[in-house]
Amino acid sequence: MMSRISYVNKRPSNIWIALKRLEKNDDRLWNLHEVPILEGVDAAVVKKIVSTAFGLNPDNAILKIRNQNGCLMPLNCSILPNSKHTPYVLEVVKIFQHVCPKPRTICNNVINKSLKNRLQSIDRKIQRLEDLLPDIKLRHNEKLNQEIESLGQKLRFLHKRMQVADSHCWRGVLTRAPLW
Repeated sequence: MMSRISYVNKRPSNIWIALKRLEKNDDRLWNLHEVPILEGVDAAVVKKIVSTAFGLNPDNAILKIRNQNGCLMPLNCSILPNSKHTPYVLEVVKIFQHVCPKPRTICNNVINKSLKNRLQSIDRKIQRLEDLLPDIKLRHNEKLNQEIESLGQKLRFLHKRMQVADSHCWRGVLTRAPLW
């Protein structure tokens, strides 16, 4: 929202703008307006001032301003004043109005070939895994048996040590160093 207080000391420069409604596919120049642009204001404020002067909704369209030579100019507060006989042209266009999309089609043969290659690759991987499955189970069982055997040896060793430690009784003197 514009505040009137902040623009009291600002001097307006009057510019003449003719409207061209390209979003309605009309190349004619419509009404001519004198629009006061305040010095030093933001570009969004200038866009709002211009759009309200012509009764436009800037959210649904793009505003382009051109000089007498047809060159695009920035729509901001530094637009130079002009006369009624040489107005700037304000073009109103739709978003992406002048963009023509290219047809994007891919040959079905290319898609079919790539999908076929992927399927064959996945099928080969599955086949390899199925061939290795019995070996994997065998290796897994061997590893488990080795770990169980290792744990059994450790338990037997600890059991022997506990028996040696329990066999000694206190006679008032240590005959052997304790295990801890």
